[in-house]
Amino acid sequence: MKTRLRLACAALALLSASHAMAQDRTILPVPSAPFAGTISENVVQSKADPQRPVSAPQGAPNILLFMADDVGFAMSSTFGGPVPTPNFDRLAAQSQRYNRFHTTGICSPSRAALLTGRNHHNAGVGYLSDLPAGYPGYGGKILPETATIAEVLKLNGYNTAMFGKHHNVTITERSEAGPFDTWPTGLGFEYFYGFMGGDTDQYSPNIYRGTSRIDSDEDAQSGGQPMFETRMANDVIRWVHNQKASAPDKPFLIYMAPGSAHAPHQAPPEMIARFKGRFDGGWDKMREDSFRRQLKFGIIPKGTKLTLRPDAIVAWDTLSPAQKAFAARSMEVAAAQLAYQDEQFGRVLNELQRMGQLQNTLVSVIQGDNGASGEAGNQGTINELRSIQTHDEDQAWLQANTEKLGSPATYGNYPVGWAWAMNTPLRWTKQFGSMLGGIRNGMILSYPGYVAEPGATCATFSHLNDIVPTVLEAAKLPAPTSVLGVVQKPMDGQSLLSSLKTCDSAIPRTQYFEIGGKMGLYHNGWFLSGDDGRPAWMMAANPNKAPKISWTLYDLSKDFSQSTDVAGKYPEQLKLMRDLWQSEAARNNVFPLDSRRPTDRVDRSMLGKPRKHYDYWGKDVSVPASATAPFMAGRNYTLEADLVLDKAGASGAVVAWGSRFGGWSLYLEDGRPAFIWAKSTDPNEMAAVRSDIALPQGATKLRLRFTTAGSGKGAEVVLSANGRELARGPSPSNYLSPAGGGETFDIGRDIGVTVTDYKTPHGKIEGSIPHVTVDFD
Repeated sequence: MKTRLRLACAALALLSASHAMAQDRTILPVPSAPFAGTISENVVQSKADPQRPVSAPQGAPNILLFMADDVGFAMSSTFGGPVPTPNFDRLAAQSQRYNRFHTTGICSPSRAALLTGRNHHNAGVGYLSDLPAGYPGYGGKILPETATIAEVLKLNGYNTAMFGKHHNVTITERSEAGPFDTWPTGLGFEYFYGFMGGDTDQYSPNIYRGTSRIDSDEDAQSGGQPMFETRMANDVIRWVHNQKASAPDKPFLIYMAPGSAHAPHQAPPEMIARFKGRFDGGWDKMREDSFRRQLKFGIIPKGTKLTLRPDAIVAWDTLSPAQKAFAARSMEVAAAQLAYQDEQFGRVLNELQRMGQLQNTLVSVIQGDNGASGEAGNQGTINELRSIQTHDEDQAWLQANTEKLGSPATYGNYPVGWAWAMNTPLRWTKQFGSMLGGIRNGMILSYPGYVAEPGATCATFSHLNDIVPTVLEAAKLPAPTSVLGVVQKPMDGQSLLSSLKTCDSAIPRTQYFEIGGKMGLYHNGWFLSGDDGRPAWMMAANPNKAPKISWTLYDLSKDFSQSTDVAGKYPEQLKLMRDLWQSEAARNNVFPLDSRRPTDRVDRSMLGKPRKHYDYWGKDVSVPASATAPFMAGRNYTLEADLVLDKAGASGAVVAWGSRFGGWSLYLEDGRPAFIWAKSTDPNEMAAVRSDIALPQGATKLRLRFTTAGSGKGAEVVLSANGRELARGPSPSNYLSPAGGGETFDIGRDIGVTVTDYKTPHGKIEGSIPHVTVDFD
């Protein structure tokens, strides 16, 4: 009986697989098969023909895509770097490294290219999604005609889930009002657990499940470990357990996109302690040490030259002892963060192996969405967004926080010298579409049974847009011509599956690069660089004038590190490459080039019409601080809040905007109104206005008046209640930017990183707030 049952099940599975393979999968969703049964007036004379759900092709593997953030080519031990990453090493030893794998040079575009298999401008994401512009290549949103691999696999019978950073939603669409078509669940992921935007605090992350913000209480209880990386790994494992419990034979796509090693560089103190003193020798020496390791282990070819330090990056020996101590500690924290990332990724790998799933899983690990970040400049920072604005943080205050680096008290990023060292032996850093240090990252590709030489390093040119074609070939699926009624653009990448068997470094290939007006072009071993000379931490000198571009040429077939300009030796090749760049740029919607600073390049009409009046009806309201919320800096305004307090001496936030790294809060402490203003954590950039009079139980109208003294000057703050002035005081400046990434404008609470310390958890108000208004003069 059992034998007959097994044979019947096998026959049914074969029939289902045959039916699935017979379906036309170039048009998605796969059209339903015509009804082949018979229908009579009575069911007894009828014959049913049940519609079977679309299933993945027989033998289709699970897919695990992993892309780290701001990890340079030479940061992990897997590619010769100084940070031990045993789990990445273990995977690489069983699979294949790629040492000529390329990204786009910055966050959002790289993620769009990875998920769609198209060039980033072609997918509509030519620059950061935070800064949309009204041109076809720069809308900031993945286009319907470039459907993601999640959408394609879901419509082909896969389960799909995403965990971590999603930086492909414009800032005006990150609220509960949506629209949600470019959130992960609108791009084909059936499940999402992670954060929106460029980064989040690792201790107090702004986490979403689906399209809903996770409540602070639930967030604090998840896993018992405060760091986001552990919470993410916990949720990956929980999801896999449940997916395989319900559909053990259904393949999955998991996309893991941790926020590390992007700022803020934060890690558990015990991890940081492992690296004590490891970087005291400085970035110049570290770069030489990594270079020797890369040569020794075959990560880079013999004959590679170690490129010179750019003049704009200071030498380690020029730093004072206090500067060296700060810089060394900042690198210890960054190293700890990557090591911590490796541990959590190892937990996921181990669990897949324990479940028997890893043997049928294609894994792609991309070590960085661009090169390491030099955006903190030569001195580094304890406050990422504050630093990006002006790079004028007080050195004494930075050094006073040396021992706090990596803790919840800092939102740090290391000096550019470390970013340069983490990109050994390449030139420059993140944001350089013109230099390999910005666009070349290590990649590991694992597919059990397909790797001819486990542990080998493959030198074939490869790019983020190759991952989708690779996955489709492994899953035995065609690239669709139509998805959800939208005709699809062709793929720009090509499958790397054959390179696991035979690595050919001489395959003809053309690939352009462009980020923020910095340009590059790879063509059959040659590389063209068009650069404006602007370091990653500096804004354009004249936003109203196109910069002068310096064109250089490199023969990468002989010059792995882009060390020697041969433009003068090969003028005809230079002209050919410049002409080819022009045609590729035109074909991919790269024009118009824009090298202006972010505040100049954003099309404000795409951020919505500005308002002078805002209404909020109730507490527990949160909206994105940088777009949907009123921008409450450098402007005169009046805020009024109707309060109904549960008791005399009530505490909690009335309204909070941003965090301690940039923000302000109007709150109650034992019934007494107070206002905290913080451009940063530096006491010289903070102000406090407090009332000695407590508000009574019951209804009260609380009023905040903020009056600026003019551009670049301070402001006056006045607190009053029921028409009676309670307190007034000065602010040292009238301008701040809400920080860090993902922070919100909150009513009746202060979620994420708080602006100040409250007497209630997350500043939850002890009472209700029926109405809040904000009016600008």
